[in-house]
Amino acid sequence: MAKILMIQGSLSKDSRTAILVRETGQALERRHLEHETLDLRDLDLQFCDGRSLKEYNRDMQNAYKKLDQARAFIFGMPVYCFSVSGPLKNFIDITSGAMENKIAGILCNAGGNRSYMASAELSKILAYESQVTVIQPTVYSSYEDYDEEGLMSEKVKSKIADMVSTLENYFNK
Repeated sequence: MAKILMIQGSLSKDSRTAILVRETGQALERRHLEHETLDLRDLDLQFCDGRSLKEYNRDMQNAYKKLDQARAFIFGMPVYCFSVSGPLKNFIDITSGAMENKIAGILCNAGGNRSYMASAELSKILAYESQVTVIQPTVYSSYEDYDEEGLMSEKVKSKIADMVSTLENYFNK
């Protein structure tokens, strides 16, 4: 199973968050770090309503298993209304037990350049629900960092490399 599980948290068909996650996967590959991507667009997401995990569908149970087996996570987070998207928060509410006491990086993508503090919401959610330690740097991108070819910002690419390096250092301790 993957040491690092990347969670792509956007449901948008043309997601820039997915591009950011894919770019990060390439950075992990260059460092030969074992990883896998769990794309929320591919899951039959159910609403969190307090039932036990065994009462959720197979997709949610399989996602929980993947999270439980991972050593670390990278969350691809779209920013909606200056906060975490509802689908990503709902996913975390159902699966947070599998994340306990692990580490995570955050990839944050927003429509504008002033929403960067939204990643702090995800950090708090992960810390309070699962005692997840969020590593730095958090990677932030906005529409300005993309062109028709994909991610073009060297600053964002550099932050991805720094985050991947920090994750690698945790594994080498």
